[in-house]
Amino acid sequence: MNWGLIISNALYTAIGVQCVGYVMAAIGINMHFGYTGLLNFGQAAFAAVGAYSIAVSVRSWNWPWYGVLAVLLVAPVVMALLLGIPTLRLRADYLAIVTIAAAEILRIVLNGANPKLTRQFGGNDGLQNFTNWVDPLNPFQGKTFRLWKQPVQGHEAFIILVGWILIALVSLGVYLLMRSPWGRVLKSIREDENAARSLGKNVFSYKMQSLIIGGYIGAFGGALYAIGGR
Repeated sequence: MNWGLIISNALYTAIGVQCVGYVMAAIGINMHFGYTGLLNFGQAAFAAVGAYSIAVSVRSWNWPWYGVLAVLLVAPVVMALLLGIPTLRLRADYLAIVTIAAAEILRIVLNGANPKLTRQFGGNDGLQNFTNWVDPLNPFQGKTFRLWKQPVQGHEAFIILVGWILIALVSLGVYLLMRSPWGRVLKSIREDENAARSLGKNVFSYKMQSLIIGGYIGAFGGALYAIGGR
């Protein structure tokens, strides 16, 4: 048994592109559930919105990077509004049921519910060849690194580096937000939203803000996952 290869593969899995995407999604869901008490089972929908925002903008529409960035900034807000306006007045299990249903509806639509949508979004196979715009920004282009016995291509190494820097910045931002007056209101809503409402706080508005911010984080995680996987 080649323990060196097993351990190096495990280390790569612990820091790789897939891990970066999952960590970003987890930070976002922690904003929703951990701090605000929103039992959101639809975070995968935000990650999918981020991934397809990148892929469709480049592969299907041939947009430049600044157009892609604009879509990535707008799409999670639209998703949060579509998901949040009809659902955020629900609580606990009811909110969980609706959000997981919304994520499943999005998955079915993206995975080929209609032939035109299949051509647009790639169906079950997804879209390929939409990451060439990253190459000019990549100082590791054409290089190969080794994590013990695991080879890491330059493209993956660049996305991993950018991803973990982004994770550190987002974690710091969430830490500071949660210690601000705004963050304390979120935690009061988590503990007892009726008490927060009785103190004059617009509970629905704060929940929506939390949904948008956490959704943004999840969408960026999905985008990094898609770019890293080429």
